[in-house]
Amino acid sequence: MVSRLRSPLVWGPISLALFAVVIWRSHLWESGSVFATTRPGPLVAALLLTLIPPVLWAVRSSALLAASGRPVPIPALVPMTTFANTINNLTPGSAGELARLYLLRAHHGVDYATGGAVILIERVVAIGYLAGSALLAWVAVQRTLPGWLVALLSILLVAGPGIAYRLGLRPIAWFIAYPLRRVGGGRWPGAIAGLLAAEHRIGRVLTDPRSVARFAFVTALIFAIGAVQVVLIASAFEVTLSPLAAWGALGLSITAGVLSFLPFGLGAADLVLVALLGVLGVEPATAAAIAFSYRLVSTLPTALLGVASYAWLSARLPAGGLDGAADAARSGLGAVAAGDPDQPG
Repeated sequence: MVSRLRSPLVWGPISLALFAVVIWRSHLWESGSVFATTRPGPLVAALLLTLIPPVLWAVRSSALLAASGRPVPIPALVPMTTFANTINNLTPGSAGELARLYLLRAHHGVDYATGGAVILIERVVAIGYLAGSALLAWVAVQRTLPGWLVALLSILLVAGPGIAYRLGLRPIAWFIAYPLRRVGGGRWPGAIAGLLAAEHRIGRVLTDPRSVARFAFVTALIFAIGAVQVVLIASAFEVTLSPLAAWGALGLSITAGVLSFLPFGLGAADLVLVALLGVLGVEPATAAAIAFSYRLVSTLPTALLGVASYAWLSARLPAGGLDGAADAARSGLGAVAAGDPDQPG
């Protein structure tokens, strides 16, 4: 289902339709004056900030790998994480992450189980942090909860995954491995063992307070840069947004985009962002212009960096490039799941 949603024949019309809704509801075509008065300085500053997240992605990944006992230098991870964080949004089956698994093993000796555990933390826990923090930021802006409660919930959000594992809660074991065991009737013992081994690595990282603190801090920096970009873009249109409001609106819109399964959340995220900016009192045409400008100064440059990373990495691989690397990673994961002793563990 997800692969079908990522097919251009499917996501293309859906994205265009959602963009059409954004434009139609905002009457953007009637508001040429909105763009005519735009100040370029804040837009340039927002564009330059786009260069920082790829470095932070590598910093975060390097810290997780070090906590897992497989340290990799930050510079070596910059193209890998940039490629994976962007190409995944354009290709089915998370081919970018599969290639990253192969690259980590081929160049740095990181076994597939550890690499997979790190990637799951980066993907699942980070998205949980984004959605939870954005919701709390929005609640704080709307003042529907007292400040002390929002602060307490923020602490629990950061510590939540580690607390869950310390209490013995194992989502992979419960919701994937256990059903496989019940349905398969013992036919997939290697796959189940591989899943449990990956979860063991995840639990080891998430129950280390220093690792969780580093991960949460760097992840917060990544989110904060996006919020600052929205603040800068809004100021270019003479709109004043607080960083907290920008964090909430952008985070909730990105979450909607992730749940839509559309590449970069095109259309779905924009629709939500425009709606939330409207709740903050921004005129529909201006809100649509802010969302469109965010795509131009953030999403588009990030995608270009991802494509450049893909080309750079693929040119340095043996015959087959990253497509072959993805196939090799699939084979390697299958060998790990089957208990192949030749795979590093």
